[in-house]
This record gives sequence, C-alpha cells and structure tokens, in this order.
Amino acid sequence: MYAVSENRPAEAFSRLLGDYAFDVPYRHQLRCAAAIAVRLQDDLAHWGAHPVRAIELLETVFYRERRAYLVGRVFGEHRFSPCVIALVNEDDGIRVEAVLSRRRDVAHLFGVSRSYFQADLPTVADAVVFLRSILPGKPVDEIYTVLGRAKQGKTERYRTFFSHFQQHHNELLVHAEGTPGMVMSVFTLPSYPLVFKLIRDRFAWPKTMSRQDVEDKYALVFNLDRIGRLLDAQPYRHLRFPRQRFAPALLQELVDECSQSVHIDGDEVEIALCYVQRRFRPLNLYLREQGADAARAAALDYAQAIRDMACNNIFPGDMLLKNFGVSRHGRAVFYDYDELCLVTDCNFRAWPAPRNHEEALASEPWFHVAANDVFPERFPLFMGLPKALQELVAETHRDLFDPAWWQGLQARFRRGEFPDTPPYPRALRIA
Repeated sequence: MYAVSENRPAEAFSRLLGDYAFDVPYRHQLRCAAAIAVRLQDDLAHWGAHPVRAIELLETVFYRERRAYLVGRVFGEHRFSPCVIALVNEDDGIRVEAVLSRRRDVAHLFGVSRSYFQADLPTVADAVVFLRSILPGKPVDEIYTVLGRAKQGKTERYRTFFSHFQQHHNELLVHAEGTPGMVMSVFTLPSYPLVFKLIRDRFAWPKTMSRQDVEDKYALVFNLDRIGRLLDAQPYRHLRFPRQRFAPALLQELVDECSQSVHIDGDEVEIALCYVQRRFRPLNLYLREQGADAARAAALDYAQAIRDMACNNIFPGDMLLKNFGVSRHGRAVFYDYDELCLVTDCNFRAWPAPRNHEEALASEPWFHVAANDVFPERFPLFMGLPKALQELVAETHRDLFDPAWWQGLQARFRRGEFPDTPPYPRALRIA
C-alpha cells in the first residue's frame, strides 16, 4: 500500500514504479509518476478535492502481447476503484502508456474476447479474490481463464453452470436466439449466459469444409491474439445432460443432425464435443431492436472489429451480421470461426469490369475464382447492413472495401510489421 500525499502525489507513484524494476530502465521514472498522478486526479476528481489517498497493487506483473500491467486498486477517503497501469517497452526504455481506473475499461482488459495473461502468481486463488473485488460482475471461471488457468476456468464454469442448471430444474435447454447456422447447432439455457455449439454432421452448400477443418479453426483461434474481437470458445468433451431437460425440437435436431457428437444413453444425453462461449446478443437482432443512435454505433464498431482483426492478420471470412455479437457495453465481437483464416492466406483482388451486357447481368462470376480469392468491393453484399448503415460504414471505413489496403497489410505482415492495437481507447493513453 502506497500513501499518496496531497501536496506531492508523484513521489508515491515514483516509489511504486521503483518497486517494479525491470532489466530495461524506465525512460523517465519521475515523469511517468507525475503522469499517473495527473491522470488519476483528473479521472477521480468527482471524489473530492483530494481524491487519491492511497494505492495498492498485486506484486505480480501481468503480461500480454506487447505490454505489461500493474494491477491494483486506488483508494479515496470513502471509496476505491480499480487501477491498472499499462507499461510499454520502447527503444529508449519503459514508459507508462495508460492508466485505467473505470471498471468498464478494466473489464474490457480482462474480457473473454482477449488472449490470456501471463502471470506468475504465487497463489492464484488470492489473485482471483482480489480481482473479484475490482470486477464484481465478472464470473470466477472467466477470471481463472483470463489469468491463463484455462483448465481451472473450465472446471469452475462447469460447476457453476450445472449448479444453476440443477436449481432451475423446470427450465429447458432450447435453441439459441438468432439465425440457425449451417455448420453449428447452438443451444442455451435461457436463464444462464452461455451457449453450447455442436458441429453438424453435414454442412449445407456453399460450405465445403470438413468437421476436422472446423475443429482446426477453433484451435487456431485459441492460439491467436484475439485483440478483444474474437470470443473465447472452450471445448468440452463428454458432457451429460438429463434427456428430459431438452426442448423436444432441439433434441430431435441434435439427434438427426449432430449424431457424431450426440449419443442417447438411457435417460441421459451425452455430448462428445461441444464448444462453450459466453452468450452475446447477435448483431442482426441487436440492430433491429435498438434506436438509430445505438444502431449506428454498433454498425461502426462492427466495421471497426473487422478492421482490428485484419490489422492482426485475421480475416473473418463470413462477415454476416449473425456471426457477430454485441456485448452489454455495445462492443462488437466475432464468434463464428468456420471460415476464419489469416489475411496472409488470402488473395485480395479487384472485381473485374464486365466486358459486355451478358457479363454485367450474370448471376455468377464469368471469370475463374480460386478458393482463396477475396473481393473487398463485394463485401457490402455479404454484410447485410440496412442501406443507410451500409453507406455510413462505407464512408467511415472505406479502406475495408479497397483491395489495395488489404494487399498493403499483407506486405507489412510479410516484412514482419504488425500494427499495434492497444486494449483500451486512445483517450486513455498518456501522451
């Protein structure tokens, strides 16, 4: 615990940074400390004239991708708030890049659409209790998982769900809301925010992948930097549910169309493999339900999600709105991975101009299209946005529809250059 003086607050933060020494020195320790003090004083000014009285941090430094994080709490006279200090290592030393003190921003940092932290915690359970104090709405299983303890997270998720499932013994498992998928059958318990996804035995045209291809895609996502746009999907094997807890139509579909994964064993249904994800509101439904302002914000963030993924060498493949969800904070995430691939594996092309009237009116391409050919100019046909929202997205994110932009990204990736996508808004960064 570091006491923060009203008259010289930067001194406490300078001592704090000094206690987290790295092999690489800070670029300017006192200047970084002063920046922390100013940011917290500004962010917490509504607490009073001397808002910051003390700060405490976990001893363990959290690492993910290009950043290190000091995670803790900042105290006022009568309340406390999360406090996360983000550090970056640059050519001339380590500097403080951002300070997060709002629960919403810290929740995004620890979200289920981000990669797991690397944290050498002496006692994981104590860290979980601490993090629950600053993120009381986050389930324990998700905290274990985001700390890199995936097996413990899966165990906690299993226990918590089935405890709830048994308590709500009159509630049936039903189809998840949204447009049915051609590759996955998805069901949920309405009162619990999870979905269970099973691979179908056969995929409708134009899907051409195999069952193994789908499993490989989900394994790929597990190893990617998910940058806050790809929802974590945990594989579970040999789950057993009481047969009478399935809605009849759902059980019939699972037996008929997912027989490689579903086995009826007396009064129980055994599921050999399913993927479990947090349930988000499908974007296509969300846009119908929201007012104009919220719909515009969601459409723009959907396009930004595609851009964020692209800048990290991820191409979603299927851009249909039904394959994206919206978090309770209005953030768009992608959760359907059967056509996902790397940007560097695609061949981005311009759509050829028709040479005659017949080609202009043809319902199918009149030229050869390879399996990995992608035509950004045609994305609006697959997005499915209402006209006004599509025009807004085309104006705001016009690069997405330009083959040259995608080709430029590919060239950068091949040179080993990857654009940086910080896990917090630009406004939270310290200049």
